[in-house]
Amino acid sequence: MRAVNVLLAVLVSLAIAALVAEGGLRLLGLGPQPTLHRFDPDTGWSKKPDATIRRATSEFDVTITTNALGLRDDPLSGPTKPSGTRRVLALGDSFVLGYTVDREDLFVDLLERRWRAEGRPIDVLNAGTEGWSTDQEAVWLDVHGRAFQPDVVLLFPYENDLYWNGELAYLRFPKPRFSVTGPREPVVLVDPGATGWFQRTAIGRFVAGFGGERRTWTPPGSERRLEPEHAAYWREAPAFMAEALRRTRSALASIQRTCDAIGAELVVVPIPGKASIDPGARAALESQILGQGVVAGLRRKLLGGTDPRSIPSLAPETAWTPDQPVETFLALAGELNLRTLDVREAFRARAARGESLYFVRDWHLDANGNRALAEELHRSLDGLPFFGGELAARGTGKFEPARPKQAPVRWPWWYAGLVLVLGTVYARTYKDVAPWQAYAITAGMLGLVFAIAVGGARLIGRLDPALGRAVLVVFVLLVLSFVVVKLGRRLGTIAELLVAFTRRGHWYLMPLVVILLTIGSLLVVAASSPLVAPFIYTLF
Repeated sequence: MRAVNVLLAVLVSLAIAALVAEGGLRLLGLGPQPTLHRFDPDTGWSKKPDATIRRATSEFDVTITTNALGLRDDPLSGPTKPSGTRRVLALGDSFVLGYTVDREDLFVDLLERRWRAEGRPIDVLNAGTEGWSTDQEAVWLDVHGRAFQPDVVLLFPYENDLYWNGELAYLRFPKPRFSVTGPREPVVLVDPGATGWFQRTAIGRFVAGFGGERRTWTPPGSERRLEPEHAAYWREAPAFMAEALRRTRSALASIQRTCDAIGAELVVVPIPGKASIDPGARAALESQILGQGVVAGLRRKLLGGTDPRSIPSLAPETAWTPDQPVETFLALAGELNLRTLDVREAFRARAARGESLYFVRDWHLDANGNRALAEELHRSLDGLPFFGGELAARGTGKFEPARPKQAPVRWPWWYAGLVLVLGTVYARTYKDVAPWQAYAITAGMLGLVFAIAVGGARLIGRLDPALGRAVLVVFVLLVLSFVVVKLGRRLGTIAELLVAFTRRGHWYLMPLVVILLTIGSLLVVAASSPLVAPFIYTLF
């Protein structure tokens, strides 16, 4: 029985540490994200029907709901097109799904409302699914899309489609793929099963970011290891990307064949990446590709690494360009004689006027970017014969100006509440301190703590995910190392106390003991080092 109690004491202590780590990672926004995905034997994954999730970050707070057919659209009893209605089907990935904006700000719904305001009997369906590439969209249209009887199919490919069109899996899900010669490869997709419980925790997600096999690609003449998706920016595609491009062409040809079979018009509208529109985003991408920045600079000085900026093959706008993905899609569509629409010039004109089109960190279209896309689609599609005649505008309509909505900022309320509570406790405890001084001291200390916590979280959010995790780990280790050094001999006393409680099997007291020792240790260190106290309290 004593051995069981000792084991329980150890397990309880470990559980407390795990709960603290889990809660801290979630507070930093590193917790697992909700998903609408389920396994699909045709496309690899699809959206769950009649499902609702909420996506909340520092930039947006959006609730996504699907109907009975698994579409982010109005309720539908079936795929049959209503009598007297023409149907436009929007096909794409997360940009079409619109997981960063509400439906009232999503270009698919904006376009439908505008056409209906003009008296046009046009129904717009949203078939966008997060993470899909062109091949999955081709399979869905052939297997499921026919039943919706679209008259026009708007295909919105994105730059990362080019690489993933050459792969048989994305993250944990399998996916279909087309051969380089045209037909779809006869691959049976196998259900990967439910996500393991550890992967559904913040700790599991954090650990996964450091482990596992990570594919990289090194451009010719460079020492940089890049994500293979970045090869889509290169004017001369490497071998693995050249094959993926041929598979992309096969997927586009499949979509065209399906549209021809059901009598639908196809228009390809490549979504431009933020780096091809926004100069600041382009500079950030260039820095990432060329290995510029403080870390890379230090590495070159200390290790004598080659400066990528001196390598002609990596010179900006010669070997690579953020416009290349759109150019590639337009060229492939041109080879197949497909209608295309290039929205880059319209986007750049708006960006030149200072308009925001993309989120800062997410790089998806914001509310204003969705309206810009809807306006350009409305203007350009009106030039097609399909939208004339009986579908010509009978009235006037307009797009309302975007009213960007950000996720609610809650930290000022927490800050004010803590200043009020802790300032009051301070003033009542230390009678010789004037009340205003008590509140001022409390506000100052909390201000430093919140500056570290909020500012640090935003800094990590702006970094590459892998680098952000590394910075967070280094920060925590530095603070903990300082705590260990400052505690000095007290660590022996703490260890003796923990060992004593563990050996006696007082497992039911371990939560209280661990919490008290943790709080006491941090307070002792903070009191001994005022300059480091804000960092200690932030970690605490």
